[in-house]
Amino acid sequence: MNEQVLNMVLFLIPIIGAVITGIFIPYVKTKISASQLDEIVKWVSKAVQAAEVLFDAPKSGEAKREYVITFIDRMFNSKKQVITKDQIRILLEAAWKQLETT
Repeated sequence: MNEQVLNMVLFLIPIIGAVITGIFIPYVKTKISASQLDEIVKWVSKAVQAAEVLFDAPKSGEAKREYVITFIDRMFNSKKQVITKDQIRILLEAAWKQLETT
């Protein structure tokens, strides 16, 4: 009976190792840490404020949006992708809403 348990454990070790290295580690690496997210949110807010000043012409919303997305993308994704453009858009809309209420 002990030999069967040992064989089963020896069979499962490489499988568990493959799952950890193939799925779990890449998943953890792609997650944004809380401190990184706080930093990104802070910079998105600043970029939104800058866009409001730089693009004060009527109907320049699309230019403002592209400015913020490009700025944040270059700032945080210059070496490796930290945040996607969709995530930037979500933070951008939240920052604009917050700016409108103040």
